[in-house]
Amino acid sequence: MLGRKKKAGFTVNGKPHDSRLQPDRPGVISIEGRVKERPINPMGVRTLRPDVFCPGQFGVFDALVHTCETAGIPLQYHFDEALRTHVIDSLDGERHWWYAARYHGGPRLEEPAHRMDTHAYKDWMAISLYHVPEARLRELTAAHGGELRRLANNGGAVIVPEVTLRTPEQDLRFTNVEVTAHGLRRDVLWDGVLTAADIVLSLADQGGLSAELEWGEMVGQVLQQGYTFTHLNDELLEDRTGFTYEVGERRFKGRQPRFGNNLIHMTADMRVILSPEYMHWAWTDLSGGRPAAEG
Repeated sequence: MLGRKKKAGFTVNGKPHDSRLQPDRPGVISIEGRVKERPINPMGVRTLRPDVFCPGQFGVFDALVHTCETAGIPLQYHFDEALRTHVIDSLDGERHWWYAARYHGGPRLEEPAHRMDTHAYKDWMAISLYHVPEARLRELTAAHGGELRRLANNGGAVIVPEVTLRTPEQDLRFTNVEVTAHGLRRDVLWDGVLTAADIVLSLADQGGLSAELEWGEMVGQVLQQGYTFTHLNDELLEDRTGFTYEVGERRFKGRQPRFGNNLIHMTADMRVILSPEYMHWAWTDLSGGRPAAEG
């Protein structure tokens, strides 16, 4: 739907109220062959990424480490500088683990091509760890190495080679978008941590488009606690039809040009990025059409 004509730049409506994790809103974690839907008490979890998460906040990997410690499951891991993330060496003596996750109200568990230790935990979250073929794990983690190489080639600057926006009214393509942090989520992430939302806000800063975001605490009975993009240029979200996105690396092999694992239900303000290859925005029916990520 077309809205009012707007100049380049962005507007932020509303702000986080209280995003502290609550013990009476426990999430659950399952580990294939070990535990099933074990409750997660956020009060006992400490983050291994204090460079990313503010005090009291943590990621999926932290929930896994805490669960293994409390359940007596052997877990060996290390921080891989070449991937800029923690890597599981073995879990209960076995290798080749990956994860799926679902935020409250999500339709299903989703397997992301996203660093496990920067995937932010939320109240009522569901997490699953399971075995994957070695080739699949290599494909997923190779995307992380590609980001580091791109970052090095750009001298440490985060430059996204391609950003596209395709809707009924727009077909836009931007190249080599330099991204800076805007600190939208200082309640969860430290200043300077880049998110997918920063790509759009940087484009707006640079005069490429106009954008408007709105804070949502709940959507009906579903916990959101995130910003939604309600306007991109002259188009605006209407009812359950609006903007969805994907971000990350392109697929290395096969016919699909992009990972399906880059399209997940996570608001862009919580999607921590390093140096992705592309971002794509689309106009999507969220009322029961194809699965899509939150904008």
